[in-house]
Formats: sequence, structure tokens, C-alpha cells
Amino acid sequence: MKIKPRSNSSIRPGFTLIELLVVITIIGVLASLVISQANKLMADGRKLQVQTVLKDLRLAIISYQVDYNRYPVNPSLLSSASSGQDIAALPTDENTGMVDALTTLTTSSSGGGGGGSGGINLNPKSIKFIDLPIAKNGKFGLVNAQPPYRLVDLWGTVYYVLLDTNGDLQVANPDLSNSDPRISANAISPPPKMLPLEVAAYSWGQDLKQQTQDDVVSWRSK
Repeated sequence: MKIKPRSNSSIRPGFTLIELLVVITIIGVLASLVISQANKLMADGRKLQVQTVLKDLRLAIISYQVDYNRYPVNPSLLSSASSGQDIAALPTDENTGMVDALTTLTTSSSGGGGGGSGGINLNPKSIKFIDLPIAKNGKFGLVNAQPPYRLVDLWGTVYYVLLDTNGDLQVANPDLSNSDPRISANAISPPPKMLPLEVAAYSWGQDLKQQTQDDVVSWRSK
């Protein structure tokens, strides 16, 4: 009995070295795209977290102003403003009294108002205008073991608040001094000289430098 030899057509050839290299290259490219997209999504998520705090902080200050007919900061800071000019941006640190006034966190039950309030109780009604988390590892929340507190962003830097202290219902736009020309000198949508807001707030962002492209601000989405 004769055995027929197996036909060459039934033998499946394996991958060549070139084919394997092409597949590996494609997988590498796809992996890099996935990683870069994941990094972008994480960065966008962090920015959204900070923007949420900026929004809450701004609304808290406006609510405080409605209740007390003043801003939640040490009165001496307001009195030192130049005539006709808004005061410079205030940090959410221990020296302004802002954070303690908005959270009702004071140095004593009698209401010292925190070290930044100059001994004045900035919130005698003990109204809680904003809920803020305790910072973890010095980031994203309230820092210090006891009042006065500072409020920091995801990168451990304080926020900055612009206040309309001269009563013209607007504040100067920091975007005009931004180092990124796409923001400061945008021909299609140029930034206005003044923002039609009584309160605005911003964070320096991940690079820890003010007036750069990655600043997170309350008056625009990007």
C-alpha cells in the first residue's frame, strides 16, 4: 500500500521575522497612544477637580458678601487698597482670614477669626459657606493642624482670589499677562481687559508658575 505524500498546500507557514517586527511595532504604537490618552484624561480630571473648588470658593465668597455686605478678608487688607483700584489678588493662606471666615474655623469658640483676621471675628453668625477637605500630604485641601488654615490645590499651592473692591463690578483680567500668546494675544478671541465679575479665582496649575498656559481659572473652561 502506497502512502501519498502530504500536499504542500496543507502545510501552514509560520510568521516571518519581518511580520513579527511589524506586529510588535503596531502594538507599540497603539500602546503609546493609549498611554498618552490616559495621561491626558488624568490631567483633565485633575483640572476639573481644581475648577470645582474654584467655583465653590467663588460662590462661597459671593454668599458671604450677601450675608455680611463685605468680603471675608482682614479689613486692613481692604483699607490698604489704592484709591480707585482693586486690591491685588489675595492668596488663600493664613494671613488673609478668608479660609477661616468661609468655613467657620476659628482659633477659639468665642470667634477669634483666625490669625489672618487681625483678631476680628469675620463670621460671627458661624455660617458654613463652603465644605473643604483636609489636605493629604499637604495637597488639595486645608493645611495646618489648627486655625488659621491655608487652602491649597492638587499641587500644594494656594489659590488666588480677585475681588472687586472699588465697586465697579469688574476685576482686571490676568490673562492679559499670560506667557502663552494663545491666551494673551489670541486674535480670534482676544481676552478682555476687565472681567465682568465681582469675584474670580485661579490656581497656578501643575507647573507652579503663575500666568502660564496650564493655569486653572474660574472665568474660562480651558
